[in-house]
Amino acid sequence: MQSSPAPKTQLDKAYSSILAMEKAKTLDDFEENWKNFLFQLERCFNKAQAHYKKSPKWDSWWGKYKKLRTSDELLSYLIKARGAEEHSVEEIVKRHESGIGINAAKGNAVYIESITFDELGNINIKSPQDLKITFIPERMILLPVSYYDRIYDVPKRHLGKDIDSNDVCSIARLAHAFYSTFLLSAEQYFVK
Repeated sequence: MQSSPAPKTQLDKAYSSILAMEKAKTLDDFEENWKNFLFQLERCFNKAQAHYKKSPKWDSWWGKYKKLRTSDELLSYLIKARGAEEHSVEEIVKRHESGIGINAAKGNAVYIESITFDELGNINIKSPQDLKITFIPERMILLPVSYYDRIYDVPKRHLGKDIDSNDVCSIARLAHAFYSTFLLSAEQYFVK
């Protein structure tokens, strides 16, 4: 069987979406690239399946990947998120508001005499102690996905390991790595 560039082309487009998410200047851009990532990832798989299923060995070979796509929290979630985005009006992501964390630089107790904000949004804190101020930027978070009357929770595990479900770009990179391995394995098995 000959190689096909089509699945890899889609995977490369998915990777471009990851890079665009990491560099996004707005949450709207981030969201659009996340949705494009989901679309390109599933398209990669569909193109690989369309090409390699021409081989009589396909059905026995791809069984473990088929099972992982339905049993693995991350992979299953991504498939359903793409489906919900494509075929429903359900939201798959949400903006998590920005904030400010104020903690004591040393110890646990915080004493603040006053907090004021000027017209530009600058903060002025009067306190007799040193404070540790953390600015928390607005970010995009994944939502549980409702697809065909079933809820798919935001994934917390992938291939038996815990993942940070709040880091959307890392989730995308994990999925990209999985499908890269899938395509490489298919090439090695089917292309002679």
